[in-house]
Amino acid sequence: MKFIDLFCGIGGFHHALEELGHECVFACDIDKDCREVYQENWDMTAFQDIRDWVSEIDDHEILCAGFPCQPFSKSGSQKGFEDKVRGTLFGEVIKIVQKNEPSLIILENVANLRTHDSGNTMKTIRSVLQDLGYHVRDKILSPDQFGIPHHRPRIFIVAINKVKVPKYSKFRFPRPGKKHLQSCHVDQLFDIESEGSIPSQLNDALEHWNKFISKLPRNVKPPSPTWSMEFGRSYDLENIHPIIELTKSQLCHELSKEGIVAKVSWSKEKLLKQFPPYIRKMSTEMPSWKKRFIQNNRLFWENYSSIIEDDWLNQTRQFSQTFQKFEWHVGSMKSRDIFDYMIHSRPSGIRVSKMNRIPSLVAMAQIPVIGPWGRKISPREAANAQSFKQDFILHSDSAVSYKQLGNSVNVTVVKEVVKRMTKILSSESHSEGYLKTIQ
Repeated sequence: MKFIDLFCGIGGFHHALEELGHECVFACDIDKDCREVYQENWDMTAFQDIRDWVSEIDDHEILCAGFPCQPFSKSGSQKGFEDKVRGTLFGEVIKIVQKNEPSLIILENVANLRTHDSGNTMKTIRSVLQDLGYHVRDKILSPDQFGIPHHRPRIFIVAINKVKVPKYSKFRFPRPGKKHLQSCHVDQLFDIESEGSIPSQLNDALEHWNKFISKLPRNVKPPSPTWSMEFGRSYDLENIHPIIELTKSQLCHELSKEGIVAKVSWSKEKLLKQFPPYIRKMSTEMPSWKKRFIQNNRLFWENYSSIIEDDWLNQTRQFSQTFQKFEWHVGSMKSRDIFDYMIHSRPSGIRVSKMNRIPSLVAMAQIPVIGPWGRKISPREAANAQSFKQDFILHSDSAVSYKQLGNSVNVTVVKEVVKRMTKILSSESHSEGYLKTIQ
């Protein structure tokens, strides 16, 4: 069948559907680097701005769109359809649907889309498609549910034309198997020819946290998450928020209760910097979950600070805010060496996880580190995690390639969903042929 590839990136949808025997008749993406990689791999031109081509797109049976996720992502503006730059691009998709009435539609986005704006964004997407005569289903799927050792939950929205596909109600998403989760191991992604190292600043932070982990009793795990900024702190959690509204005198008084020297002559900005950034940024009262995290960390330090080296906390304060936070996602501590695990540096902190899968690739420079191999994953390994074929030509600039792969759909997951979509069409044609034979 003919399909179009909207917001195509480097061609994750194209990769999946072409392997299933379908033909791409149109592709577009605003990113020049993506268009170049798309052209090189698929030998077809990807056009630039979808808004310039809505009326030119030819007939097709399948519409694919990994529409821009920034308006709906937790890391984005959270404005959804109010976003005047990207939010309206979904409207362009709808114009194409109205004009061409494809039999099948598959959309992909961040998992957070389902709950964005208390679920209203998803309700809007669903209702618009339903009003156009489509049967709509959605499901959050991740590659590790299909035997690919990559944890990347994304929402897939399938819309089936009720007029063109009479058996639309028979569509079912693929059912991930537990055996796949159990069999995942990142070794199958590794490229033994890849070389590299851990960035020096991250390596220093990891060595530092290794000292912390090694001192803990065998039956003790660090709090989850570990916020070292709260170790030894005691500022009020109830009555000073939002802290930015306090006067300089009030700030000095609060800091003095902790034994921190502060002067009214200091600028308010300097006084506020004596508090953690997540406290300075709060514009409302502190939520209960944040209080719980803070209290857990303060209690932990009270109980175990005596067994940690005296200067450890002072050294921690010298790191960036990201490296002062730590997340242990390994469970039981069979090994006390961080470098025995997968490592991921994110805004939420240094995250250490099991070697059974890599954490979600993102379109930023937060590249997972393979601890035992002492290096970041390579662009080719990132491509393996996204199920791209071995001969797929990546961008020559590794930073650009990481970004493109972090933005891509996973080829295997798309293939599994599309198989289920087209299955109801093939069963329908078989039924028609059977009826003709009887007649």
